[in-house]
Amino acid sequence: MSFDSKLPLVWIDCEMTGLNTFTDNIIEICCLITDKDLNLIDEKGYESVIHVPKSKLDAMDQWCLDHHGESGLIDKVLASSATKEQVDSELKSYIAQFMSPRVGVLAGNSVHMDRNFMIRELPETVEHLHYRILDVSSISEFAKRHNPDLLAKCPPKQYSHTARADIEESIAQMRWLRDNYLIGPDGKE
Repeated sequence: MSFDSKLPLVWIDCEMTGLNTFTDNIIEICCLITDKDLNLIDEKGYESVIHVPKSKLDAMDQWCLDHHGESGLIDKVLASSATKEQVDSELKSYIAQFMSPRVGVLAGNSVHMDRNFMIRELPETVEHLHYRILDVSSISEFAKRHNPDLLAKCPPKQYSHTARADIEESIAQMRWLRDNYLIGPDGKE
């Protein structure tokens, strides 16, 4: 079976209680879907905040406490009644509206980390996605090493650390990379 590069991209960003994929948890997730040209297929997307116990939040490192506190995410997590099982089912259903199983490519910045958490916490969703990923961070890392002057012109990240803002920023960054870095000798993509 050949891979169809015209299929939609499933952009996902997660906010977590930390970076340990064995002990930390997803507490916020956003999913936006684009066509191959990075145009949003659905402006609304899917967003959810997942409840975890206060003790789990209290055990977060200082970076998480500061950023998730400042963004209001800690309060949203405590107020949420959504479980990871519920979110897994809802997110898979959302993605299934737009594509058949195992064709949607997961996309985002350092999206391998989101996928690692999703394997444990949102397995139905991961099972619905293709095994391939489009990692914007990997392309940026390559650009840093081979054309840093051009990459320096990329719009700066805002680092708001909310799932929706981060995934919108990832899509914008990929558009910039496509239009400015991933061009052929004739000036076209």
